[in-house]
Amino acid sequence: MKGKKVFVAGGTGLVGTNLTQRLVQLDCYVSSSFFSKPPKILEELYQPYDFTKFEDCLKATQGQDFVIICAAQIFGSQLMKEHPTAFILPNFQINAGLFEACSQNKVKKVVFISSSTVYQEASYPIQEEQLDWNLPPYELYQGVGWLNRYLEQLANFYYKKQNLQIGILRAANIYGPHDQFDEGKSHVLPALIKRALDKEDPYVVWGNGDVVRDFVYVEDVVDALLLVLQNHCDSNPLNIGGGSPLSIHQAVETILKVCEHDVTPEYDSTKPSSIPYRALDITKFESTFDRTNKYSFEQGIRQTVDWYLRYFTKSM
Repeated sequence: MKGKKVFVAGGTGLVGTNLTQRLVQLDCYVSSSFFSKPPKILEELYQPYDFTKFEDCLKATQGQDFVIICAAQIFGSQLMKEHPTAFILPNFQINAGLFEACSQNKVKKVVFISSSTVYQEASYPIQEEQLDWNLPPYELYQGVGWLNRYLEQLANFYYKKQNLQIGILRAANIYGPHDQFDEGKSHVLPALIKRALDKEDPYVVWGNGDVVRDFVYVEDVVDALLLVLQNHCDSNPLNIGGGSPLSIHQAVETILKVCEHDVTPEYDSTKPSSIPYRALDITKFESTFDRTNKYSFEQGIRQTVDWYLRYFTKSM
């Protein structure tokens, strides 16, 4: 990696921010993109791009050795319910445009972050080969699931027809430093952490706590991206998850412990919860690279809480 020109598309999000910082440590020539506002750290490495415009895709990827695609327009589950098609066109434009631009600019290697939403409903950790194209994704994720299925096939098409060396990583629920903690925008773990640090009492959790999720710490995802970039750009998808699915009840107990919030959580089963089970089998990834995740769920939560306290204390 040392001395290579690496471009991170979508460098201000959870993965992109942590990845950019790691690449700096690896002595790469790093550049990253932002869309609406520049980051507060390493600002000199960032340039504004709108990847729904193909000319920006071409400009950003010109002269790059490697490109890692983290760019996406993100929508929460509530917005997905209210406007289920809103994210399809921009995210198709972003990824298809970057694939074509990387091909035209002769980028040596590309990594595309796909999603666990490609999978059909399953009550067990699902393997890559168990994706059933004859079954739809979960109802809640129909749009994003089918979109990522198509983008994976498009990546494979560029690999076979244009010899674009491209890796695909199907990620579970990612969390960690630089996640979105703003009220109304955050996902489940940042919301639970913030409320625990605020010492909310009563501490109310939507649903009955039995929903099972697969949480993976962002630094493990960054490790996975770099391994795929260096060794697995053959368009064959690999899962990356936490390795140990957790119920929301278990996640809440860990968060309250780490945040030192001594309260009995209340589960409101009258409030809606999402799909009952979603988790990835990461055996193929572990055997391919002979490695396991470095961070347990509790370790990842501790790292996230420590970062949050440092970052937001400094910001106040």
